[in-house]
Amino acid sequence: MSNIKDKIKFVNYNIDFLNHSWKWLQDSEIKKLTNTPSFTQQQQQEWFLSLKLKSDYFIRGIKYNKKMIGVVGLKNITKTLGEYWGYIGEKEYWGKGIGKEMISYIINIAKEKDLKIIYLKVNSSNKRAIRLYEKEGFFLNKEKSTTESLYMEYILAVN
Repeated sequence: MSNIKDKIKFVNYNIDFLNHSWKWLQDSEIKKLTNTPSFTQQQQQEWFLSLKLKSDYFIRGIKYNKKMIGVVGLKNITKTLGEYWGYIGEKEYWGKGIGKEMISYIINIAKEKDLKIIYLKVNSSNKRAIRLYEKEGFFLNKEKSTTESLYMEYILAVN
């Protein structure tokens, strides 16, 4: 079996990824699992155009064997914190170990940015993602979690 790391590339997020994202995030299952609110294509375009002005946002497209399959990033970045987010929009790639590569990639980006903690919010029904996050070292913060959405943290550095 060939190595997933050799097949996956994290690339600049461009208009092609934006168009794929529109399709992916209209899928009711993906929308639910990612807690994505409803939005129009106009709102999506405005968000895309605002990216170059955002210093608290990092985004990459994910390609697998040159095929666009998802998106990953950090948002709400401060001096010490960043919020992980990501999804694989092409469902045939679910369960293949790509999520682990996404997390590893973002952990390295967070270290480059000298962040101390990465946190995420995950739909409490997204059991596959929760298992992955726990396996990769994220832990549940019960105080910040709700019934619908779990708040998980990954410690990069202890002061």
